[in-house]
Amino acid sequence: MSTQEFYIRGENDTDARGPFTQDQLSSLVEAQQVDGSTLYYDAGLEQWVPISSNESLMNFLFPEKKRLKVRPKDDVETLNVENDGDAPIRVEDMLAAAEGRTSDTRGKIDPKISAERVAGVARYLLIFTLLLSLFAMLMPSLDVVYSLDWIGIATDPFVILGLVDVFFLIVLFLGATNFYPLVRFRALFAVGLLCFMFFLTGEYRLMLAVGAGTLGMYFMTLAVAWAPLVPAALLGLGGMAALAYFRVFV
Repeated sequence: MSTQEFYIRGENDTDARGPFTQDQLSSLVEAQQVDGSTLYYDAGLEQWVPISSNESLMNFLFPEKKRLKVRPKDDVETLNVENDGDAPIRVEDMLAAAEGRTSDTRGKIDPKISAERVAGVARYLLIFTLLLSLFAMLMPSLDVVYSLDWIGIATDPFVILGLVDVFFLIVLFLGATNFYPLVRFRALFAVGLLCFMFFLTGEYRLMLAVGAGTLGMYFMTLAVAWAPLVPAALLGLGGMAALAYFRVFV
């Protein structure tokens, strides 16, 4: 590495800067503060000369950049070769492959598509569970609802929950799954209120039924895989069916 030091100045400058080593000059070049026209003091000539007059210094400060060339390869084998007898690729085949319905892609379905499919099934199962809940809540008090006994409606928690279920059934039929947080709140509220009521009255079968049914409803709104959806559906449908049986037929 050269230890020579340089004093530099611009063509129109009267004040010099330095001393700088070659490495420091290289940094100034990168900062665009020095170019080939910049003057440096040549002690041998005892005068200011442009950097461009010093070939070795120019080669150090402004090395020639070599161009990278890609060597062409003539024997590249392409995979996009159409052979005689190949069946045309149809949009239906591409969709079937993406959904894991072909022999080559079966079992390799896109996780996002699988989650959407599970969520769609969960929504219909939740609708059936809410229908059972609606039947269990309103059927024993139909006379209160038909007569529009507002006091009776307002003081009967089963009627209130049944009317709430009517609202959720409508929005879920319309596909408004953004109401799932409210469905979960309704499920937790029913578990706390109804289980406490049935516990106080000693109706333990009803307590277990409403607990299983509402917890199943809760987890159905969260399911995006078959493994958690199946037990949630069994709990929800089974629990609400048992609640409807005990409240209406027993």
